[in-house]
Amino acid sequence: MSDAATIWSEPQRQCWQRLEAHDFGTSDCALTFARRLAREHGWSETFAAGAIREYKRFCFLAIVAGHTVTPSDAIDEVWHQHLTYSRDYWQHFCPNLLGTPLHHEPTRGGHDQGRLHYAQYAETLASYQRWFGPPPADYWPDARTQTMSPARYRRVDLARHWALPRPSIPRIRWRGLATAAVLLAVAPLLHALPLNPLDLDGPTFLLLYLALAAVCIVATVLLRRYADGSSATAGKKPLDTWSAAYLAGGPQRVVEAGIATLLASGQARWDQQNHKLDVKHPQHIKNYPLDEIVRAAATDHTVARIARRVTEKLQRVRDPLIEHKLLLDTRRRWLVGLASALPFTLLTVFGCVKIAVGLQRDRPVDILVFLTLLASVTALMLLFRRPTRSRAGEAKLREMKLQYTHARRAPRDSDIGIAVALAGTVALAGTAYADFHREQPPSGSTSSTDSSSCSSDSSSCSSGCGGCGGGGGD
Repeated sequence: MSDAATIWSEPQRQCWQRLEAHDFGTSDCALTFARRLAREHGWSETFAAGAIREYKRFCFLAIVAGHTVTPSDAIDEVWHQHLTYSRDYWQHFCPNLLGTPLHHEPTRGGHDQGRLHYAQYAETLASYQRWFGPPPADYWPDARTQTMSPARYRRVDLARHWALPRPSIPRIRWRGLATAAVLLAVAPLLHALPLNPLDLDGPTFLLLYLALAAVCIVATVLLRRYADGSSATAGKKPLDTWSAAYLAGGPQRVVEAGIATLLASGQARWDQQNHKLDVKHPQHIKNYPLDEIVRAAATDHTVARIARRVTEKLQRVRDPLIEHKLLLDTRRRWLVGLASALPFTLLTVFGCVKIAVGLQRDRPVDILVFLTLLASVTALMLLFRRPTRSRAGEAKLREMKLQYTHARRAPRDSDIGIAVALAGTVALAGTAYADFHREQPPSGSTSSTDSSSCSSDSSSCSSGCGGCGGGGGD
C-alpha cells in the first residue's frame, strides 16, 4: 500500500480500502468518471486514472494528516469534476467514505494567501511522503511550477480553436543504443582491415578512426563507472544534512545549506542591498558547521569565497564520507581520471602515428590532425575533470533524493536545510528566502504566489489548493 514508514491503524486501512474501491457511481455508465475527466482535459485515460488515484490519496490525507492539505492543479481538476457529481459527493463520498464534509471554496487572493497556500502545499507533500512514499512528479510538481501556472487547465471550444499536445521526447536507453551502434560500425571495418591499418587510404582510415572514437566513448564510460573500486549500492548509514550537502556539491553546497538553515531558523537574514548574510547574534551560534560558516561570512560575502575559507574546517564532514567510500580520495580520483583518459590517449597516439606516416608519404592529413587534436583534448578533460563521488555515493544520493522528494519540491522551514543540500538554492525559489537564491549564479526566477485555484475545509479535516481559501464545514 505504501513504502513509507507510517503505521496504518485498522480504521485508516479500512478507510483507504473504501476510497480505492470507490467508482463515483459511474461503473455502469458508457461515459465513466475517468473517461469524462480525460475527455474534458485532453488527458489520456491512463493519466486520468492516475489523477483519480492521487485524488483519492489527497482525500485520505485530508482525514489523517492533522493539518490543512492542498492539492496540485491536476488533483484539483479531479476534485472539481467530482463536485459536479453532487449526489455521490455529498450523499455518499463524504459521509460514508470520509466520515466528514470536505468543502471547496475559492481563494481570497493576495500575497498572504499565496504564502499560506505554499506552506500548505509543502506540508501536503511531506504528509504524502510519510503515508504513500515519494509523490509522483506528473501529478505533484514542485511548488514553483505549481504557483507559476495556477490556470493551466482551461475549457476550450474545439470548434473555434485547435488544441495541440506538447511533444514529448521518448526516454531512450542511450547506453545500450550507443553500444549497439559502435558494434555495427566497427564490425565491417574490422572485417575489411589489412594487417597494417596504417596502410589504409585516407577516407577509410578516417572511418576507422571515428569508429574507434566511438569505442573509446563506451570504454571511457565503463572505466569511469567501475574504476572507483566501490560497490553500486548505497551504505545503510543515514546521512545528516551536512554530509548530504558535501556529497552533493562539496564545501559550497554545505555553505549554501548552512546559510539557508540560518535564514529559515530566523538567526540571520539575507541583506539584498549589500549582498551579504546579516547574522543577528553570531556569538550565540555554536553548532558545527554553522559556527564556521558564520565566522567566514563576517569577512567574505559571496558563497564561493566563504566556501574556500571553510573548506579545511569541513574535514569532519568530508573524512567519514571518504571512509565509507561515498567520496573518492585524491589517489582514487587520479586513478579514475587516468583510467578513463587512457582510451582517448591511445587514440591520440594512433592518430599521431598515422599523421607521421601521411606526412612521410606526402598525403593530406588536415582532417586527421583536427580529429587527433580533439581526441587529445578529450583525454586531458577526462584526466583533470575527475569525479568526486563513487558509485556508492551516487546511489546514496539517489536514495536521499527519493527519501526527501517532498522537501526538494516544496520545502517547509524545517526542510530548508536538507532541501538545499540535495537540490541547491533552486529549492528556495518561491519561498520566503528566494532573495538568497536569486543572488547565486546562475540566477533563477520566482513568481508571485497569488494564484487562482481552490481549497476546502471541513469540520474534522481541512484541505486547500494553491491560491484558494477555505470554508467552514457543516
